Amino acid sequence: MVQDKALLARISREAKVHMLRTSPAGLVSHHFQELLSDPNFDIFYAAPVLVVISAAAESPWAVEDCALAAENLMLAARALGLGTCWIGFAQAWLGTPEGKAALKMPAGYRPVAPTIVGH
Repeated sequence: MVQDKALLARISREAKVHMLRTSPAGLVSHHFQELLSDPNFDIFYAAPVLVVISAAAESPWAVEDCALAAENLMLAARALGLGTCWIGFAQAWLGTPEGKAALKMPAGYRPVAPTIVGH
């Protein structure tokens, strides 16, 4: 769980740069290129909390398990009057060595479902 505003801002900046740098030409739409190039665009929409649902890297069902956990988080948050969103823009960078280090993620784990929670 990330609540530190400076870390959220860093992840947003790094994720945008990473996505622009690593996405094959033509795969990222013109609209997304504009968003990701905008230094004022926050991929987390100023949400106060990022929950990075993760799994053991070698787990054959990691994506499915994390997707189900994300769905349960989203339903529980909704019941409490909160909004959520799975932030795909963050996913690739969070899986890099730099992203994992920023999260202090244990070795052998990978981030699957970065989900913001807020109003």
